[in-house]
Amino acid sequence: MRLGRLTADAAIVFDGDVDVASKPAARPTGLPPDRADRLPASIFATRHFPSFVDHAGSSVQYIERHDQEDFAMDLRQIRYFIAVAEERSFTVAARRLNLSQPPLSQQIQSLEAALGAQLLYRTSRRVELTQAGEALLARARAIQQQIKLAEDEVRAIGAGLVGTLDIGATGSILRGRLADLLAAYRKDAPAVKMTVHEQAPALQIAALLNRTTNISLNRSIPTEDALSSELAWPEEIVVAMPKVHPLARRKRIALGDLASEDHIVLQPESSQFARYIQKCCIDAGFLPRVSQQVVDAQSVPSLIAAGFGVALVPQSIARFTTDEIVFRPIRPSPPSADVFLVFRKDETSMVVQNFIKLARRFLGQKRNSALVGRRFISRSSTTS
Repeated sequence: MRLGRLTADAAIVFDGDVDVASKPAARPTGLPPDRADRLPASIFATRHFPSFVDHAGSSVQYIERHDQEDFAMDLRQIRYFIAVAEERSFTVAARRLNLSQPPLSQQIQSLEAALGAQLLYRTSRRVELTQAGEALLARARAIQQQIKLAEDEVRAIGAGLVGTLDIGATGSILRGRLADLLAAYRKDAPAVKMTVHEQAPALQIAALLNRTTNISLNRSIPTEDALSSELAWPEEIVVAMPKVHPLARRKRIALGDLASEDHIVLQPESSQFARYIQKCCIDAGFLPRVSQQVVDAQSVPSLIAAGFGVALVPQSIARFTTDEIVFRPIRPSPPSADVFLVFRKDETSMVVQNFIKLARRFLGQKRNSALVGRRFISRSSTTS
């Protein structure tokens, strides 16, 4: 196979030996004469040269290339032409463009020569558009508008103001501060299409690694090297029980006090967090007597209300639950249910970067407010 580069516009690939010189060749009709004359007659195997193509058939492949020479006008000329066409005056248009009139006139003349059509003609009082000029003005305005839209879109994408954001979380985390964070982000970036995927923790990590989600809110620190994590907000594990339970009279409960209770537990294989809760019970001297297993902690309140036992759950579960259930802190040494913001280390999306920055700022303010509140309560209790 031979590949001969003809010009910046075209090349022909020959499979085998084809005697092209002996065949009649039509001169190309798609190129300016000065460029067509430079092409040897043997290469007119294009759509412009049907006699050769008909003879060569499938043995010739025509590859068309385009470069800037294919365009008779540039964006500057379009802007100049629109100014003259709208002002109907070279003098006023030059003032609007902040340049002198001679260069403006020269650019319009060059544009007319390149297009091969008169666009404007002068009367005694003003400049008028020809029919070709009217057609070009409509097209030029549309081109300018498309360029403006392209610029705005690219800038918005570059700034992370438009795009998509996929977040994985469990139902129990959605009951916590995540709902407030999502509301703040929607206000900050209303044009971003945000989708929340309610997933088990293990599925969240898999989705991050498969790049089907961008962010995960998880109660365990991932061990995968490709992922990064940071504390989103601290949370404790509390005891959830029926309001009529004897232990409900207490203000706080020791973990060992639950040894003889029936427990509604998270499936150990569902997450590291579920295994962590089980370990906390073992460290307290007992293995939970399991009555029911669930995948997500938000399913627990209904089972407690139905009388299946007590449960160790994140304190955020206390939001939006029935009055039939009470929640008591564990003292001493409450187990942790901290929530972590997890994302890929190689994440480049500005949408994701902006969300992480907002989360740090928003959740940081929440943490500081919580610390101030706890200090105030501590001082009040000390002085009273």
